[in-house]
Amino acid sequence: MIRTSLFAAVLALPTLVHAEPSYHRVTGVAANDSLNVRAEPTASSADIGDLAHDASGIEVFDFDASGNWARIALNERDGWISTRFLTRDAVETIGTTSVPVGTVCGGTEPFWALGLYGEEARYSHPEDGDTDYAFDTAVVAEGRLGSPALITLATEESHVIEATLSGADCSDGMSDRSYGWTISMQLIALGKRRFLSGCCHLPRN
Repeated sequence: MIRTSLFAAVLALPTLVHAEPSYHRVTGVAANDSLNVRAEPTASSADIGDLAHDASGIEVFDFDASGNWARIALNERDGWISTRFLTRDAVETIGTTSVPVGTVCGGTEPFWALGLYGEEARYSHPEDGDTDYAFDTAVVAEGRLGSPALITLATEESHVIEATLSGADCSDGMSDRSYGWTISMQLIALGKRRFLSGCCHLPRN
């Protein structure tokens, strides 16, 4: 009876939901103008930068309570832009996952990077150098939509990377900017194995 009750309690627990970023483009801004990025979600706060009138692929982490401001990353810090000048942007994703094509991941100490460019990927590491990989598989965790996503990459020399990406706020520990995705990955090769974790983002167009 105790085991049955415990099992029922586990089933009753809420399903964890990963807060994936959404993607937008600038609209309604004149060609000779730009969209201000504010330090806080108010029009009177400091202007910390600008987005082009036709900027696209803008990664939005969340919105303020009013829904009038969207939080993005700009110049190694977070900022806010008015949703009045935003519209949803359709971005190409990897397979059935919600991970955008062109997503770049990385970590610090050591500084490594993994770029996911559609049919190929590039891995960089201070000890391993730069290596191009081909996509093998991209699957979504059972019972989930979009992420967490397990992406498998391989080379002709049988080097394999297994990377799990989840939509969630992430910090690189060095800057004040947020990232929209987390990554944990394993590199498996003859006589070599690495386990790395870091953050990812989609560079805006």
